[in-house]
Amino acid sequence: MGLNWRKAAKVGVSIFDQAWLSGISLLISLIFVRELEKDEFGLYILLFNFSLFFQGIGGALLSAPYTTLYPRKQGPTRRAVADIYTRSTLVFALGVALLAFGGYLVYAAATGDALLTLAAGAGLGICILGSVSKDNTRVFHYSQNNPTAALRDNITYGCLLMGSIFAMIKTQMVSAAAVLMAIGLSSAAVSMPHLFRPHARLPPDEPNHVAAPASSTRQLLGEFWSCGRWAVLGSFVTFLTSNTYPYLAAVSFSKSDVADISVARILSMPIALLGAAWFNLMRSRLSQWAAEERYEKIESTIRMSVAVALALTVLEGGVLYFFGDLIRVVFGEKYANLQTLTLLWTAQTGLAFIRGIYAATLMSNDVGYRDLSQIGIITLAATVIVMLVASTTPYAASIVLALTFLELLQIALILRRRHHMQVRRCPAFN
Repeated sequence: MGLNWRKAAKVGVSIFDQAWLSGISLLISLIFVRELEKDEFGLYILLFNFSLFFQGIGGALLSAPYTTLYPRKQGPTRRAVADIYTRSTLVFALGVALLAFGGYLVYAAATGDALLTLAAGAGLGICILGSVSKDNTRVFHYSQNNPTAALRDNITYGCLLMGSIFAMIKTQMVSAAAVLMAIGLSSAAVSMPHLFRPHARLPPDEPNHVAAPASSTRQLLGEFWSCGRWAVLGSFVTFLTSNTYPYLAAVSFSKSDVADISVARILSMPIALLGAAWFNLMRSRLSQWAAEERYEKIESTIRMSVAVALALTVLEGGVLYFFGDLIRVVFGEKYANLQTLTLLWTAQTGLAFIRGIYAATLMSNDVGYRDLSQIGIITLAATVIVMLVASTTPYAASIVLALTFLELLQIALILRRRHHMQVRRCPAFN
């Protein structure tokens, strides 16, 4: 069988798209490490993680149901799914941005922390608005098997963001607030046009002029909620196990430890972003294959993907172990003693990639989302226990070790659920 060059080109575009984002994120992180004091960098991490939280909730409530429903619908109904998704994204992004800004003002007034300025709060709100919109727009492009549009947006985003940061450096105005604003405004600039005019990007064969009946729209809203309500808890647990470590470190240790732990995570960023690329590219395809009952195709793809994720993790861990001076060269002397933390983060990130691969196979119907929700409840209870234990130790590395354990636990629970579904011949694994 000859190589399908069109499919190969789209895979290549998807890989380059994620590589571009990885490079931008890594470069920004390195600039901050060099330009910001540890306390200011710690503030940036704490605020940016709030943006990641709302991105995850937006993905659970909107993107997860959308990628499940869109491949299964046809004609006017598919158009209605796109309408619901894009309009809901706009409303959600604006709503949570205002909510986060209001909560920030209350917290800043209560604590009196000099670092919590009004500008930082405005940056947080703008960052959330733009980032949620950009993430969901990217899912929209991938659902239509159009990674080229996603790449075009991300190149524009990267150029706008890097230009803004370069101007900040030249004017010596680099700060957590300014960077958060730049991220939000750059993200909004590339995403808002698509969200306001989604049907300009629909494939040529979609009947743009026919609207779905109101009753069908109400039914679709119910289907969105049916999937999304189960996905929200999973997203919340993922955030707890992946992004709450700065807050725990700030409470149990210091802002300096927040900076150390966050900087150590940077070198595992390529694995994390490749995991995100895989999820963006494959999640809608897995739903499509499930709808077509191509279950062997799903399983072979999962086996190959897990093998690649494991190989990447081992490769990066080996490089960091045998070339420990690389950390000093990249981050400077004040972050020279981070080898143990970087190795732990590499293991945790690789396991998170593998967990995401297995979890994606459960996202083809309501039963899978419900199973993930139940797994989330168990993981949430385990998170509270292991994080309390980690916070009582004198070592900040114990937090990353706890996160690694939680990834192993989730993988075990997901594999057990997949096995039971296959034994029962559930529709997703018939």
